[in-house]
Amino acid sequence: MNAPKLWRGQTLRDRSGDRREQLLDVGFELLGTAGTSAVTMRAVTRQANLSPRYFYESFDSRETLIRAVYDRVEAALRERVAALEPATDPRAAVRSALRTCADFFEEDPRRARVLLREPLADDDLRRHVALRTPAVVRAFAPVLGTAAVGLFASSDETLAAIGTALAGALTAVYVDWIDGRLPMDRDRLVDTAGDIVVALLSVAFEF
Repeated sequence: MNAPKLWRGQTLRDRSGDRREQLLDVGFELLGTAGTSAVTMRAVTRQANLSPRYFYESFDSRETLIRAVYDRVEAALRERVAALEPATDPRAAVRSALRTCADFFEEDPRRARVLLREPLADDDLRRHVALRTPAVVRAFAPVLGTAAVGLFASSDETLAAIGTALAGALTAVYVDWIDGRLPMDRDRLVDTAGDIVVALLSVAFEF
């Protein structure tokens, strides 16, 4: 079998992967600062200094790129939360997870816009988020330890409903706080958000 051809030490696949990451980086910058309307093929390729053919090498539309940017930011947050040690007290676990989320957003406000604001403004992204909700809820459940057994056993429909309720409540609280409409310090925000999560989960599970 012939070895892959190299150009400047990289294979064609390596270069394609690098271009995709470059487009994702630019997409994140545009989506996180100016919103979905700013993420066009022309704007992305211009800022990435790539030709349109390289855009379509990785993404078949601007919507595909936007969804990929969302998924990458979400995966980074899930990885951060997954690293937490499960707590014996589920309420403490919820607050630990929410504190981690707050840190994640404060480190780079673009992340909050991608994950929280833009799904409210873009129908395609909102549908994408809704389809991912059951898997996301299950991914966060291990942090809760044994209290999450009910979450794992639930149907996708139940998880979608609970996830939508949680996302709606927490997004509204966080966005109002970051915009200055909720005058409370960060620790109080985390405690209040934790109480909201526990109250909502208690509706459907023995939590």
